[in-house]
Amino acid sequence: MNAYNPTTSALTKPTADTARILVIRFKHIGDVLLTSVLCNTLKQTFPKARVDFLIQQTSADLFVNHPYINKVIAISPAQQKNPFKYWQLIRRITNDNYDLVVDAQSTAKSELVSMLARKNAICIGRKKRRRGFFYTHKVDTSQKQAGNKIEERLSLLEPLRKMGFDVKRYDQMEIAVPDATKARYRQALLDRGVDLSRPIFAVSVSAKLPHKKWRVDYLHHVMDHCVEVYGAQIVLNAGSDTERADALAFMQASRHKESILHDVSTFNLMDLSALLSLCDLYVGNEGGPRHIAQAVGVPSVSIFSPSAKKAEWLPSSSRLHQGVEWDDLVDTSLEEKARVHRQLEVGSAEYFELYYSITPQPVIELIDDVACFAGIQRLDKVHAESQARGGV
Repeated sequence: MNAYNPTTSALTKPTADTARILVIRFKHIGDVLLTSVLCNTLKQTFPKARVDFLIQQTSADLFVNHPYINKVIAISPAQQKNPFKYWQLIRRITNDNYDLVVDAQSTAKSELVSMLARKNAICIGRKKRRRGFFYTHKVDTSQKQAGNKIEERLSLLEPLRKMGFDVKRYDQMEIAVPDATKARYRQALLDRGVDLSRPIFAVSVSAKLPHKKWRVDYLHHVMDHCVEVYGAQIVLNAGSDTERADALAFMQASRHKESILHDVSTFNLMDLSALLSLCDLYVGNEGGPRHIAQAVGVPSVSIFSPSAKKAEWLPSSSRLHQGVEWDDLVDTSLEEKARVHRQLEVGSAEYFELYYSITPQPVIELIDDVACFAGIQRLDKVHAESQARGGV
């Protein structure tokens, strides 16, 4: 195990530019974005330090030119699957002699970084059975895991506080969308006849996993409300072939085809970030796109499948980001809800019965609340104000 020595560590000199920090998380889009708040907080705490982020290649686009991350180290599927290639990558990474490693993954594979870390490095990971032999500090996140994911991630920095460091919390997810990419998608919307002065709602019809996809007929009902009440122009998420096919089918079945854009394709996650940043509201299944919307400052309303808990994935107190889950709609004890969650089999008949108990009405109510708070005006109010000014 490494032995941290405060008299020689570069971390004890926050104004120096020699300290090197590595944060690790091999997961999907939403999980990685939530983990990025560790990078934000560490950069605020050690502003002159180099903060690197080791993540899956599929999420790397999101952190280009990130204000709090100096370098993204992307691990490819081949490197993850091939032990020899993975070992080569870890050896190359640890040659950078990091002073602090925060392993938010905390698996046997990710712990290799701590095993090969320099002497005197601080290595922090989760406390797990038969794991963590090479961490200098193991954090019990079991209580935090039942709550908000951001709080659970930031709890990994508690050892730094106990060591006397003034940890400066910064818990906002961020994506630095290039101006050129944003301009390209602004032009794409204009070319398709979108009026940028009217509300634009981004909608996710698809989901990567079938058990996280809400009923399409329910979503049609919600979109009818958005178009008829707000005059919303609907932009459907269309990145993959499956998403494009789902978007086309959704548009063709809609009563408001003229208000739906199904063919604004995005080719990577930064493209999607740029497109979402031009929208006024995100509506759809809970998942990576919703987290991207939040990171680019777009309000959101999401529908949670029974396999995802709202308390874990949404900001703890925000009227701009709201969601609905089956728990919200039943009058039973917390203990009973917890029992159902524990025993529920993903994809079972009971699972979908609970999922589809979320009808359009509670989603519409949340949209109205978020829209009001975000300043998105209803058509009747727009018309009333126009008439008051002497308009038609």
